[in-house]
Amino acid sequence: MDSLGRRAKLVAVLDKAIEQAQKVQRDLESGQHGLFGVFAQDETEDHNHKLPDTPDWDEHTRLTAEKEILGFFITGHPLEKYRDKLADLQALSTDEIAAMKSSTGKDETIVTAGIITNRRVLKSKRGDFYAQATLEDMAGSIDMIVFPEAFKRIGEKVKLEVPVLVRAGVRIEEGANPKITASEIIPLEEAKVPVPTAIRIRVPLETSAESTVDELHKLFVERKGDAKVLFDVERQGDFMVVMEAEGYNVLPDRAFMARVEELCGRGSVRVIS
Repeated sequence: MDSLGRRAKLVAVLDKAIEQAQKVQRDLESGQHGLFGVFAQDETEDHNHKLPDTPDWDEHTRLTAEKEILGFFITGHPLEKYRDKLADLQALSTDEIAAMKSSTGKDETIVTAGIITNRRVLKSKRGDFYAQATLEDMAGSIDMIVFPEAFKRIGEKVKLEVPVLVRAGVRIEEGANPKITASEIIPLEEAKVPVPTAIRIRVPLETSAESTVDELHKLFVERKGDAKVLFDVERQGDFMVVMEAEGYNVLPDRAFMARVEELCGRGSVRVIS
């Protein structure tokens, strides 16, 4: 897409380029271009057509422009950078929701995420406002309804043009595709991943070394948080000692747990609460 030049620079000179092209066409049609006029134009052409030193578009601007002009994304997807976060939030894809066989219960909700498109604000027979829209993710899309009661709380958030997290019910009617009924909409950037408040880490003496302890210490210092840590120091078939890591509270997110398992072995981290 950017092989001919960065899009921000090309767009910055687009109006000027169109204006110059129209002028050349008018001059040709009126016969105003003589031999010397053509050479004079060529001498100034390089100077006039240099691209300005314009900062490149950020990812959001670039992808929004692709979607607006082409109707789809080419160079990426706004949800791509949130893959791990969506996994931690246990968000369902539109494909997974489409495969559901029954509606959710009255107080039951699912979590999903995407970009809100095709928004329409309507008025019910009772005069209450509600919204219909489409939620698009990397797998596909699904219809979304924001009923009047929810619209009073989150109506403004239906207008968001950034990736959002949606808590919703699922409505499945005979002969129709599943729909989601949104009760909460949060910018995905602001959504918080719940983390454990206490964990246990198994340290097998057979495969551990001084470097293992040093690396764990380094990790704990880097990933400070509120979760308590207990160590199960064990020699299999011989003994196990449980030790509390006082002063070493951590943030046990996906990256933290993955690093501990690299050091202590698969399955070495257990969530207590």
